[in-house]
Amino acid sequence: MKSINLKKNFLVLVAFLGILAVACNDEEDTTPSNPVIEQLSPNRGPAGTVVTFIGKRFSKVPAENIVKFDGINAEVISATDTTLQVKAPQDGGSGTVTISVNNRFSKGPVYTYGPSYGEFVVNSLAGDTIGAGNVNGTGTAARLRNPEGVAFDAAGNIIFADRGNHSIKKVTPDGVVTTIAGNGSSGAIDGPVDVARFNGPWKVAVDHLGNIIVADATHHRIRKITPDGVVSTVAGGTSGYVNAKGTAARFNGPIAVATDLQGNIFVADNNNHAVRKIAPDGTVTTLAGNGAGFGDGVWPNAKLRNPSGVFVDPQGNVLVADRGNHRIRKITQDGVVSTIAGSGVKGVTDGVGLTARFSDPYGVSIDSRGYMYVADLTSHNIRQISPTGDVTTIAGKGILGFANGPGSEAMFNQPTDAISDGKGNVYVADLSNHVLRKLTIKQ
Repeated sequence: MKSINLKKNFLVLVAFLGILAVACNDEEDTTPSNPVIEQLSPNRGPAGTVVTFIGKRFSKVPAENIVKFDGINAEVISATDTTLQVKAPQDGGSGTVTISVNNRFSKGPVYTYGPSYGEFVVNSLAGDTIGAGNVNGTGTAARLRNPEGVAFDAAGNIIFADRGNHSIKKVTPDGVVTTIAGNGSSGAIDGPVDVARFNGPWKVAVDHLGNIIVADATHHRIRKITPDGVVSTVAGGTSGYVNAKGTAARFNGPIAVATDLQGNIFVADNNNHAVRKIAPDGTVTTLAGNGAGFGDGVWPNAKLRNPSGVFVDPQGNVLVADRGNHRIRKITQDGVVSTIAGSGVKGVTDGVGLTARFSDPYGVSIDSRGYMYVADLTSHNIRQISPTGDVTTIAGKGILGFANGPGSEAMFNQPTDAISDGKGNVYVADLSNHVLRKLTIKQ
């Protein structure tokens, strides 16, 4: 009998504990959950850096998110339930970031105060803001007129389109400027470089054989300068939109070109809102774009709006500065178009991937480490996209002007192209200042 009673008591106790556990679970389910900070981008930088918080259970009302950097209150600029834009406070210190939403508290990752990756110093490489001109020389003794695109040759020289001078020029790493082709007069003449003429060449690329490929936009054609100094027309010549071979093809304001190791040429066909491909035999096809618009996917559904920059990454993908959509896009070798960064809303917001904002991104490139560089035309900034998708402003104050110095104090006037030499230097075509600029990492 005693053993039966013990067994009954044990079963009653088990049942009671089960009821208690259910009650506790029910109570936990009805308690609001704490906010969670999963990621900061960037997680390092000086005071005033706009940091994107990625997480969950934030308040959509900015003021209801109490964010602190090592105990110091920070300004919350914008908020959704999964992202916050927060400005690192002036008096903050390196340490854990915390958040409180309606008295629900949580600790997040560590933010470090100090120079962000690649804190740059800006200087002039060639040209001078005292006025546009057409003078070869060294450094500020040279005169340029609306330098548009930049590319490297095999020797490490910078090849650029001096658009307003209808010329293709070269500048050495020491700033010595010489003319490769074009004498300053507009025209559409093929032949030896001393007689060839261009008409407002926009951007350039150098292929694996040393040929300079030129987007000769005003005459709607793609040109080539061989290493032995002969200029020819690869494709195009009349305004339109026709896929064909060589001069039978039609472009409409092609303003940027890129090449791959197979000898293909990729063209940002600006006014046709398309990216076109020229095969080694001169046959032109369309990779992406079907009238102005926005859409990821494959052609003809994938859409662009005034693409202004193209660059081929080490995997053979074509990166696109989709200017009118304020986005950076990618086209795979299979023709699949996706968006790398940019929300599509014009602005100057650093952040992760699609949370960032651009303002007419005009040129894009990528270095050997996977960092992208964007010339953000109308914000007058140079932006960087890390391999993990973090977008940061590395130079420019966001206002038109001219100033050398630390990246945060430097000013540009409509930068149109930016390219890295893989050694920590970035070269920029500063269009309306008539200057080529050089960014070096602060030591």
